[in-house]
Amino acid sequence: MSFNPRTSFIAVCTGLVLATSALLSGCSSDSSTSSNGASLALGNWQFSSTASSASILPLLSGALSGSSTAPSGIFHTDSSSACVAPTTDIALTGSVSTNGSASITTLTGDLAGGTLTITGTLASNGKSLTNATYNVTGGTCALSAAVPATAQAYSSITGNYTGTFSDPGGEVLAITSTLTQTPASDSNGNFQLSGSATFPSNPCFNSPVTVSNTQVTGGSFTLTYADPTTLNSVVASGTFSTDGTTLTVTNWNLTGSCGPDSGTGLLTKQ
Repeated sequence: MSFNPRTSFIAVCTGLVLATSALLSGCSSDSSTSSNGASLALGNWQFSSTASSASILPLLSGALSGSSTAPSGIFHTDSSSACVAPTTDIALTGSVSTNGSASITTLTGDLAGGTLTITGTLASNGKSLTNATYNVTGGTCALSAAVPATAQAYSSITGNYTGTFSDPGGEVLAITSTLTQTPASDSNGNFQLSGSATFPSNPCFNSPVTVSNTQVTGGSFTLTYADPTTLNSVVASGTFSTDGTTLTVTNWNLTGSCGPDSGTGLLTKQ
């Protein structure tokens, strides 16, 4: 395959995606257990609901820390259409208690003048809540009633990844990347990543490329690769699987002398 500016761009974006993945993998977990043997995984979590009544607050993501029986964390929305801005930090505190043979996890926090409550039954692996719900009473984010929710921890995506980036013109480039996610979040509940990617030599980017301006929260990521020599830059964003093995780049955008260009990608952990 020949490498033109558009093709080179695609390669760079792939490196971007990989790095993002690494960022997501940085969540850590606690080894202590609740009274019935289940241990709440600490680190990167996401709570979401597709209920129509939850349209003002469809998703919350952030980091749980502390202990597996008395967790705390900082969460945020990641939608500009939500009832609070994505930059608003939501502090949560919680507990894991026994009810018969089940470990019930409850998290509460102040949200836009109201009270957010998340509850569910801790799965045996500690990485999800079954029968989960969340509700907001009072304030500008108040819900009419508790809504069914998906509550899931996301594994770290540190490792070696391979895959491809493509654009609407049919160009497809193979990418290899090594990513490392931070083991702990920043003060806003987001995780970062570092890493590099290798792709075919081309005039748009120098290989290997590095990753910067990254963010991993819940099951989503974003990152930027900027070449200080060619001044080309790529911003990639997407989602990843709960076990961190598959990174789906839903969109990448290239700017600079080789742009504009855009497309999608897919990376798999080796």
